[in-house]
Amino acid sequence: MSPLPIILPTIFIISLILDYLVNIKKKTSIQIVNEMHIGYNLGHSFDSYIKSTIINNSDDAITLLGNPIPNKCLIANIKKYGFKTIRFPITWIYFIDQFGNINPEWISRVKEVVKWIIEKNIYCILNIYADTKEWAIGIESKDKYINLWKQIAEEFKDFNEYLIFESMNEPTFLIPFLLNYNYDILLNFTQSFVDTVRNSEKFNKKRLLIISGMNSNIDLTCTSKYKIPTDPANKLAISINYYIPLEFTTNEIFYNDEEKWGTQNNYKELLQNFVKLKNFYVDKGIPVVIGEVGVVTENSKELSSIREYLYSVFSLSIEYEGIMACLWDTSNKNYGDMNYYNRLTDEWYDDKIKNIFIKISKGNIVRSSDFYIYSNF
Repeated sequence: MSPLPIILPTIFIISLILDYLVNIKKKTSIQIVNEMHIGYNLGHSFDSYIKSTIINNSDDAITLLGNPIPNKCLIANIKKYGFKTIRFPITWIYFIDQFGNINPEWISRVKEVVKWIIEKNIYCILNIYADTKEWAIGIESKDKYINLWKQIAEEFKDFNEYLIFESMNEPTFLIPFLLNYNYDILLNFTQSFVDTVRNSEKFNKKRLLIISGMNSNIDLTCTSKYKIPTDPANKLAISINYYIPLEFTTNEIFYNDEEKWGTQNNYKELLQNFVKLKNFYVDKGIPVVIGEVGVVTENSKELSSIREYLYSVFSLSIEYEGIMACLWDTSNKNYGDMNYYNRLTDEWYDDKIKNIFIKISKGNIVRSSDFYIYSNF
């Protein structure tokens, strides 16, 4: 029998793999972030943390804040509402020792969910979450931080470019007694993160890496004090969280509570912040991932204002090249205060908010030109 029936399919498969690898190298950071489109946070799940709480096993940790253990069906459900990215925050502190060595059972549970996400061709952002408070005590934590990322990089080196690493969440390095931010220490950590992942193998050489802004705050990150680490792969993005204005989006006791959003000044502030992100980072080839966007839902905030806020922020994230945003959702009304989607029942608490994300995923957005009219520029 001629070897051609065997050789030709083999050559075809090899050529597809080579084309795939070439395309990975050609994709810029901005192109990848554009493909990430809009995202959903699997919050209050693997990231759950209550200080001094005794955790006996991984199930205890995952369900600590009242949400069901993620499964394949949940991932499929999230995708059907138009989300092309799942931010998968992970708290490691319950399952690492004093040196940062990870319990094998925990990393296995994390990998299982990441596989389900990637199999659905959904981008997955994997990070270090509540542990960030520990790193914030100073540079003495760096060895533990590096060891943790070495293990994560090794475990996930075979996962394709749909997996993205985020260095940490809301890092806040303060200079003692001065109440000022120490940008040098943050750069030390972010550079260590980049070096550790790039010194790993396979897909980690070219994987998109997200560098956390100072306190994930737009003003503290859009400043000359904030420095970008060097990256031989040139595949970095910046992350911030967007809870602006705090008077509307949160229940912070230090701010005057506002129940409504949608004034001329509100639209103007939103536009100005996106322009700031564009000027500081996107125009320089560094895309922006807004890791968390949300409004507290369990108090007096006007529902129509919540809808308008989400539609506006996520619309701009689609219109602006190189910027994408992820909804922060705590899901369970008994434990969280930003609840949009009930993961247990596959139901949204407000169908109009559900429809907002479906509309945006299909390209139906409100454009910045409309905001200029609203804000009376």
